[in-house]
Amino acid sequence: MKHLMNVFFSASRGVRTRSAMAAACVTRMTAVLLLMLVGSQAMAAGTITFPASANLTFPASIAVSRDMPVGTVLSSQAVNVGLSASGVTCNVQKDVTVNGMPVPGNPLIYQTGAHGIGVHFYITSGWNGSWVDAPVSQTLTTPTGSTAHYLRADLVVSGAVSPGTVVSLPSMTVTFSGSCITTVSGTLTLTTGTAITVSSCSVTTPQLTFNLPKVYPKDLANTGATADDTTLPLTLNCPAGVKVAVTITDATTPTNRSTTLTLPRGSASGVGLQLLNGSTVIAYGPDSAVAGTTNQWSAGTATGGAMQIPLTARYVRTSGQLTPGSVSGVATFTMSYQ
Repeated sequence: MKHLMNVFFSASRGVRTRSAMAAACVTRMTAVLLLMLVGSQAMAAGTITFPASANLTFPASIAVSRDMPVGTVLSSQAVNVGLSASGVTCNVQKDVTVNGMPVPGNPLIYQTGAHGIGVHFYITSGWNGSWVDAPVSQTLTTPTGSTAHYLRADLVVSGAVSPGTVVSLPSMTVTFSGSCITTVSGTLTLTTGTAITVSSCSVTTPQLTFNLPKVYPKDLANTGATADDTTLPLTLNCPAGVKVAVTITDATTPTNRSTTLTLPRGSASGVGLQLLNGSTVIAYGPDSAVAGTTNQWSAGTATGGAMQIPLTARYVRTSGQLTPGSVSGVATFTMSYQ
């Protein structure tokens, strides 16, 4: 700009007629405009090629188990939109934004129109790296050539799921900018309309009563000795594919996290009760269906229809003096369908 101003003022010196001065002014303005136009073209000589739009579609319907853990991916969809750079002589800023409302407590998952269902976006990192979470900002160092570039959206569990239809979805916008290129943007949209159904089981034996036979001191001579295993089935009716988990809670002492059930006052001493899942002794946990609850255990995946979970009760010798008396205990079970 300094050079242009010098040319302008040097051409203004001397004595001219009014018409000559006007002509000179026109000539000078033309020269300035031409020089500025050439300079603008030189600054934006590079080109980034990226599509203005892309779209992904989730399945028409998705079945979700009632207590499925937060973060579980229900459907993952991706598309290669490609990316190329030509004549780029500067660093390029790549800014990826998400147009939507984050789920409270999880800034990477965005709300949808279905309760408990969110979207997690990903994009190729940098020029041609692996996946990176969106939103993100990165700098591409003088990129050149062509490469695959992927956009991805995962439909995920974000909380307690309710049945319904996904009527609104977030979108993701990618913008490339730099001093030597014209800014380029593209937006990934998602198709709405996915129907969400919730799967759970019905318990057909809501109560189990174990009648253990009499036990004698000789059968429980040492601490840790067990006797009189008695097995009963806990039965359910489930749709296929539901992952069933169980938590057993000590009804007398809900904070009990051991493997020995609390006995009421006035009972025999030096003896306790254990419950087993197959051959595994069960530790007691809180009354909660949330996935991952303390001492929750897996009962398997339903194949559809009736499902049996064998539970065994038995005596166990505990520390202290063994004294005769009645032995009884109460526990509750909480089902979790994941």
